[in-house]
Amino acid sequence: MLHTTPARRARKHPKARPAFEDLLVYLDDSAAAANALAYAEALNLDGNVSALMFGFIPDYPASYFAEVPLDAWLVVQEQAEQAATAMEDRLKKQLAVRGSRAELRRANVALGEEGNTLAMQGRYADITVIGWSPRSDEDRNRIDLQKKLFEAALFDSGRPVLLVPQAFKGADVPKRVLVAWSPERESVRAVNDALPVLAGAEQVRIVVVNNGAAMAERNPGDDMARHLARHDMTVDVKHVPSNGESIHTVLLNEARYLGADLLVMGGYGHSRTGEWLFGGVTRDILNEAHIPLLMSH
Repeated sequence: MLHTTPARRARKHPKARPAFEDLLVYLDDSAAAANALAYAEALNLDGNVSALMFGFIPDYPASYFAEVPLDAWLVVQEQAEQAATAMEDRLKKQLAVRGSRAELRRANVALGEEGNTLAMQGRYADITVIGWSPRSDEDRNRIDLQKKLFEAALFDSGRPVLLVPQAFKGADVPKRVLVAWSPERESVRAVNDALPVLAGAEQVRIVVVNNGAAMAERNPGDDMARHLARHDMTVDVKHVPSNGESIHTVLLNEARYLGADLLVMGGYGHSRTGEWLFGGVTRDILNEAHIPLLMSH
């Protein structure tokens, strides 16, 4: 079933080009991170983008059997500082070559504190942007880190997260946006956080996947479409039967049919541990998405 909202009312003022005013991007020397930075800069042509990199501080290797000599510990610290400075220099050169206006920030953190640091920095930005490497990436440490950063930003920053697949090469604001709708707080939050992008999209489609489960709304998606219409958007609502397919497969297929260049959805409607270990829409979408994902919790 496909239907549309009533025509939007005439605007009193011309529509301004939408953009998040302040974006935070996690940056390292990976292709995924560089791609995410390029996407973030396309969303804000004023250059209000901060790129956060990590310099790692080694923990003091205390032992029950012997103390580490102080001079050896100082050498370890110096090596860590040199490695961090070398990466910072590489990233600065890469930004200069690209003509990037992003502000490069360096945070020195102990291993295991990366997520907390990103979440804290993300509180002072409109959105956190993270490049997403494919599952086939052989660097398992990178794969583990990106999952850790994503979950920390999603749950602890109080802000939305934008994941940009490494293979996605869009360099403009989204034109066609697919909203994955279910009447839950995560979905509501995601739509609200995406308003700056939705306002400038040429087409917004709310998709409701009917998999036989009961929903709290009589006509799911209609009320949200009506709400967005009051924000001067033209929105259509499409109900799609799952026909036994997983929800994430249906959503990604609908994104391809629409030619969508952004998918908006709530993240982790259930326990994140349960979803990641036993399967869930969030986990499966992350593994297979071909377009950027804007998620909120």
